[in-house]
Amino acid sequence: MQTNETEDLKEFQELAKNGFKTLQPAMHKKEMYNVEIGVEGYLDLLFTVANLIKVSIMTLDTDEPFSNLIPNPPTNIRSMLEIALQLLPFEEAEFLDKSRDLLLKRKEA
Repeated sequence: MQTNETEDLKEFQELAKNGFKTLQPAMHKKEMYNVEIGVEGYLDLLFTVANLIKVSIMTLDTDEPFSNLIPNPPTNIRSMLEIALQLLPFEEAEFLDKSRDLLLKRKEA
């Protein structure tokens, strides 16, 4: 009986290793996970963030009653806006600013 349980456990562990791909442990935050989304580039990423914000704004501006499928709309909108903030490429923007400054200095020289 012990052998069957051990084999089942090994099989389950193998399934888990291959099956749980969406959530990846965050490197520097305990009990936090990262989720990867596919984008075609920075422009696509920025349009995605803009669309998340636009949908949130439209939802806040509507006089229509919310669907019963969305139990707490303000919480859902807040969550969507928090995701949008996380998707903004701030580090890359800093790189672009420094690159621009370097290019302009060379042009002026």
